[in-house]
Amino acid sequence: MKFIPIGNSGAQLIELMPHGDRRGTFTRTWCASTFADHGIEFTPVQGNNSLTRKRGTVRGMHFQRAPKADAKLVRCTSGCIHDVIVDIREGSSTRGEVYAYELSPSSGRMLYIPAGFAHGFQTLADDSVVEYLMGIEYVAELSDGFRHDDPSFRIAWPEAVSEMSDKDAAWPDFAGRDT
Repeated sequence: MKFIPIGNSGAQLIELMPHGDRRGTFTRTWCASTFADHGIEFTPVQGNNSLTRKRGTVRGMHFQRAPKADAKLVRCTSGCIHDVIVDIREGSSTRGEVYAYELSPSSGRMLYIPAGFAHGFQTLADDSVVEYLMGIEYVAELSDGFRHDDPSFRIAWPEAVSEMSDKDAAWPDFAGRDT
């Protein structure tokens, strides 16, 4: 794995290094010691998959509030997504910064997202599958979010939004809220 720091945010883009032969490829996607060697103290405690049927669908922007803010490792295992993270940590030098990357099986990339970031994505292909390894278990009462078009962040989505959950469409603006 090749780790590429995303500014001073603590987030990292990770390029996977497949090993191939005539049978196909083998790729390591998680190794505690390798992550620790790159300054990432992360132990997955929950794994999740999402299947999004329609291109242009937006899921997000989601986060889990303290005291159970959630770090995660995200990769797209089928299809293609425009993955977006926003630093919402109080006192962070990169608070309010938006970072976006295309993730797909062919890109060979995944994204480590530290606790205290909001996360969302837009599908760039039908039937896109996203795998999440979570550092904290989901706690429904701490689940939160803000709208994909929140004026505080001006996220540039690559396509018109085709679908979104009612919950995601109803999130309030981020401004003035505690994280």
